[in-house]
Amino acid sequence: MRAKRSLSQNFLTDPNLRRKVVKELEASPEDAVLEIGAGHGELGSLLVDRVAELVLVEKDDGLVSGLESRFAGCAGVRVVHGDALELDLTSLVPTGRTYRVLSNLPYAITTPLLFRILELRPSPARVVVTVQIEVAERIVAASGTKVYGALSVGVQVRGTARVAFRIGRMAFRPVPAVDSAVVVIEPALKALPAEEEMALRQLTRVAFGWRRKQLQKILRSAPEYRLRPEEVAEVAVAVGFDPHTRPETLDPATFLSLARALDRMGRERSGDPSC
Repeated sequence: MRAKRSLSQNFLTDPNLRRKVVKELEASPEDAVLEIGAGHGELGSLLVDRVAELVLVEKDDGLVSGLESRFAGCAGVRVVHGDALELDLTSLVPTGRTYRVLSNLPYAITTPLLFRILELRPSPARVVVTVQIEVAERIVAASGTKVYGALSVGVQVRGTARVAFRIGRMAFRPVPAVDSAVVVIEPALKALPAEEEMALRQLTRVAFGWRRKQLQKILRSAPEYRLRPEEVAEVAVAVGFDPHTRPETLDPATFLSLARALDRMGRERSGDPSC
């Protein structure tokens, strides 16, 4: 079956690299695996006899049909037809088992789909994703570097991330315009509460949208905050950052602390008794 450009399909054709990707999951026989974008089932075929449950999600009608045929009669395998951005992914997570997530993330929806995975509850034990090399570099970037941004913060406050290995573009069909990399993410045992997720998402969007401005200027001018100078000074002391620096200087932990402080300040302004 030919790849569909509309679905950003690029299939990994190298069998040795497929085995390397699956190895990074470190799945045990008691585990479940949720694969998003199962394609032709090449990675799934390497897992079917190694894990207790395998859930294969695929949007493409033709590929779903092939998956159902390929895994017909295989115990513990479920094929789900649907868009991972619209499906209730939490309902697909096997209960009572440690589970892991595997995905070759389509370029066009990499960021929203990655965050949908990281916001799963309970959190997966490990997430292994294949992304374009530039995205991989942004995910693992350290504060103070040119590629550090909202994606870096959003992933790193939720767990640890590393680039496992790089995959050249010629290993895919059709051949993409850039190389890719496999990123391994191990989510933290304690997930962020929903309100903190929202506060952090807003802060990073605003801050890196104004990344050339000083933090004090952003917090005073951004419509989402509109802090008075004394409020900026107060929150800077409470969190422990220099308000005259730029957003890329703050590490992920400081971003989270600042998001919490700003959310609390906003609730106090509105008279919310829950604060």
